[in-house]
Amino acid sequence: MGEVIELLARERTYSGRDVAGLLGIGASTLRKWSMLLEQHGYWFLRDSQNRREYRQVDITCLQRFYSLTKDQLIPQDEAARMVATQSSPEPARKETAVAVAFPPVSSHLALNHSAIEELDEKLHVLASHVQQQDVAYLALLARVEKQETYITNNLKERDRRLTKAMNDIMDAKIELAKIRDAERKTSIWQKLFRMR
Repeated sequence: MGEVIELLARERTYSGRDVAGLLGIGASTLRKWSMLLEQHGYWFLRDSQNRREYRQVDITCLQRFYSLTKDQLIPQDEAARMVATQSSPEPARKETAVAVAFPPVSSHLALNHSAIEELDEKLHVLASHVQQQDVAYLALLARVEKQETYITNNLKERDRRLTKAMNDIMDAKIELAKIRDAERKTSIWQKLFRMR
């Protein structure tokens, strides 16, 4: 159940490649800007391989940084300082984590045992629904692949038959031409011999 809560509570994150494409910059430029922001106290999420994960708030800050440096021609170091001081997501992130892990006493009293069980049941239903969707998706994918294979095989067989039919027609035309040529030659000799 903890995994389901973590899955639902976690914000959507974007890879560096996605963010670089969104901003219209190179990946190395994005890394440079991110390091500048981190030097001035800005905080990015990291994945298990210690790569930065960018949230929507991070993308907004990077867009502001881009605007300050490109449009307003503010030096990058100063722009990084401005963006980092105006939006430091680390305290908010800590508060969110604390709120998820340890709800305040007043909110704990408001949630009685039956409400918690109801939420737990809803989460299990949601997780079950997600699993069913995954199974249905995989079944649909297998079906599509099977249909593609069937269509490809049928097209190959049709092409093979068509090629064979065309070859047979060409062979028949050649044979017919040979027979006509032989008949023509025979009739010429017959005409010559009959005349005498």
